[in-house]
Amino acid sequence: MIRRKGPVFCLETPNTTLVIKADTAEYLYYGKKLVSGGGFEPFFGSPRKIFSQYGGDDYTEYSVLLENADGGMSTAFAFSKCKILTEKPEIAGLPSSYGTGKTLELKYVDLPTKAALYLYYTVFDDSDVIAVSSKLVNGSKKEMHVRRLASVQLDLMGDYSFVTFEGTWARERQKISREIGKGVFYNDSKKGGSSHDRNPFVIAEGEDGVYGFNLIYSGNHKELLEQTQSGRARIVCGINDFMFRWALAPGEEFASPEAVMCYAPSEDALSLAMHAFISEHIVRGKWKKRERPVLVNNWEGTYFDFNEEKILNIARAAKETGVELFVLDDGWFGNRCDDRRALGDWFDNEEKTGGGLKHLADKIREMGLDFGIWVEPEMINEDSELYRSHPNFAMKVPGREPTRMRNQLCLNLADEKVQNYVVRVISDVIARSGASYVKWDYNRMLTDPFGKNIPQGEYFHRYMLGYYRIVSRITKKFPSVLFEGCSGGGGRFDLGNFCYFQQYWTSDDTDARERLKIQAGSSYGYPQTVMGAHVSACPNHQTGDSNPLETRFNIACGGLLGYELDMSKLTEDEMKTVAAQIAFYKENRKLLQFGDHYRLGDAFGGNMAGFMTVSKDKNTAIAVVSASEYIICGPVPSISFKGLNPSAVYEVTTREQVNYKNVLSFTAGGDLLMNAKLPLHDLYSDTQSWENSRRLYTRMFIFKKVKS
Repeated sequence: MIRRKGPVFCLETPNTTLVIKADTAEYLYYGKKLVSGGGFEPFFGSPRKIFSQYGGDDYTEYSVLLENADGGMSTAFAFSKCKILTEKPEIAGLPSSYGTGKTLELKYVDLPTKAALYLYYTVFDDSDVIAVSSKLVNGSKKEMHVRRLASVQLDLMGDYSFVTFEGTWARERQKISREIGKGVFYNDSKKGGSSHDRNPFVIAEGEDGVYGFNLIYSGNHKELLEQTQSGRARIVCGINDFMFRWALAPGEEFASPEAVMCYAPSEDALSLAMHAFISEHIVRGKWKKRERPVLVNNWEGTYFDFNEEKILNIARAAKETGVELFVLDDGWFGNRCDDRRALGDWFDNEEKTGGGLKHLADKIREMGLDFGIWVEPEMINEDSELYRSHPNFAMKVPGREPTRMRNQLCLNLADEKVQNYVVRVISDVIARSGASYVKWDYNRMLTDPFGKNIPQGEYFHRYMLGYYRIVSRITKKFPSVLFEGCSGGGGRFDLGNFCYFQQYWTSDDTDARERLKIQAGSSYGYPQTVMGAHVSACPNHQTGDSNPLETRFNIACGGLLGYELDMSKLTEDEMKTVAAQIAFYKENRKLLQFGDHYRLGDAFGGNMAGFMTVSKDKNTAIAVVSASEYIICGPVPSISFKGLNPSAVYEVTTREQVNYKNVLSFTAGGDLLMNAKLPLHDLYSDTQSWENSRRLYTRMFIFKKVKS
């Protein structure tokens, strides 16, 4: 709801209130929901601004920087008008949130240049998350250049720590909290993608609560927190202004990607709000609320070394365990026997597939499995038919040797001809194979950004516009297909992609110990319904460590379950174990995939960690508890649970695991389970711990409300 009293607007969500004074462009309040409904006059003249510009007496970080026709950069945007929209405006060429709600549109004009700045704030009827975006319109008769246009600015008073989610390949989204003191801290990507290094989701955390921010964008981004001597904390989020200079001809406009922000009293409450928002207002299509299939992917089982017989053997074993979907990964096309060749040649390798992609897919479907396919449409090998026939499709700077990563170059998606080519050939792959699932990979970041007749300062964003045009067309053409994104793991794990891909490969690191942290970090801003999580072979291919099969399953239940190994090589006992795992998962899939998700313990600083999913009615729940080490003569491991009904009594049991002799069972009140620490005397009795290295000790608890 949006209420107006003169120049003051109250934007209300179910649990929060945002108050803006439009004529002076200031925040009066953002926090816990207000019920009194008035008395804002004493707060007028607040130093907290909804946007900032170069010029005047504000020398802190700015959200708008416009280069005028004469080369000057000073602006004085002043209030012009405002209105409340009943329908949320679309942002041309960019993904954005959707749903029922109202939008506040604010317009400010720089009179000397006639440039107009528009700010949009959307509140949804069912969400505490507020969507924010901005737009610049050139109202003059001369060309201007946008040098920075942030999506959102929020000014707060007080000291805030800045929580970011950083890492690298195979170690994405590690939670880091910093006390900034006085100064500026940037969280950004200059890689052309949102990156493994620094996710666009950030949190400002203070004594009054937490404020979360994210960007619905998959390219270069920047989030900053500046704390001044005057006690103001400014958060600015949007496109990175690194190598950015966008030409605006007379009458043209430039729109920022949409950002989202949310206030909550705690990290858990913030995560739940973000999860609900993404599930309802970002993810869309047939698979939005549909249970996701249990899959097997052959990549770590075979890499490039496979043929029809080997693939069918894996599929048969997978079917026997209860797997529902077989995914054929890299190596099925062209002359693709390693990562040095054939990328871009999306025609069948009949020798490796036994007669073509459709032939192999039909055989797998005859077994009763759905068929999925891997593609990497944005990249090209120089040793490929595509490069030999269209070298101009590759992203290269004329006269310079290109940078090669993973033996590949990037395609120039800023070129409409390349976009149309990608749409055509990938559509053909999906149609030819009859795939019900597509894994869309992106194994390197951008270098050598250059396109003929494309201004250098516009290239990164034009690449993203081209990318969104491609994925929008393909996903609309195949609305029944489940799309999973991938970027060397989780290197482009962002809200922009979740507007098209219903899920994403969380990380190439499938080691249970590392995945516990990666999935915990991801869960701060993203729901488990978008996190691909697989059980892989041991010793793990990334870390060399080993964990029991049951432990690997327990951790993978924190996301969307799959198996990434050669199932035809499992022993008879292992096959029985996997079959029991999948049967349990299917029985509890709705709860595990769509329940309210909580983090337990501390994956980044404590011995005890885990996660918990609770049904919406709080009648059932499943928790996974993990100890990262056995401390000799140390305290008994213990844990507190979350999200239960405090007045209810629950029957609590542990899932039967082959590496534990006992199944525990007891009853306890929800308040006791959440406020006391349950001693886990049985946790270190893993019968297979001696067979493994750097193992986790994990048990799964099932909660069922006792009928009164």
